Amino acid sequence: MISNTNNKTDQSAHLYEVLLYKRKDIIAIQEKLGINSNTLKQIKHESDGKTLADSYKLLLHLVGDLILIQKNLNIDGNHILAVEYNNVANQNNKDSSNLSLSKLFNLLLYLEEDINTIQEELGIVGYTNQEMAEEADKNARVYLRKFEKFYGPLEDNL
Repeated sequence: MISNTNNKTDQSAHLYEVLLYKRKDIIAIQEKLGINSNTLKQIKHESDGKTLADSYKLLLHLVGDLILIQKNLNIDGNHILAVEYNNVANQNNKDSSNLSLSKLFNLLLYLEEDINTIQEELGIVGYTNQEMAEEADKNARVYLRKFEKFYGPLEDNL
């Protein structure tokens, strides 16, 4: 039973870390648009993230910021995120006791999709996408060196 609890805590912590990367993406979008960032004020919460409730709280803050960006750009976002945000915003009791890891993960996927749509619209490479691009570039260089070692130096005929 202890390992199951530790596993859930680890999953919650990893999910929170992913949300922190998404926060960086939203901050970059806000900076590009010159929007005052509510997300920057959340830096002190990085020590949180041990529970699903912490991740859910951060996700809702990000959704709130994202909704403002979408209105600014006249882009329709995922309606499920908007409904979730509005439901919680209209409740005095923000009870997250019925929150599951799978629900939070699905909300994260919707958030990621909306962020990617905005990044494409603005021509921004996100932090996660940048890391993947750098890894792909590194791999391509390794393959190119192997290719040149086997076939000889490549010549540029431009």
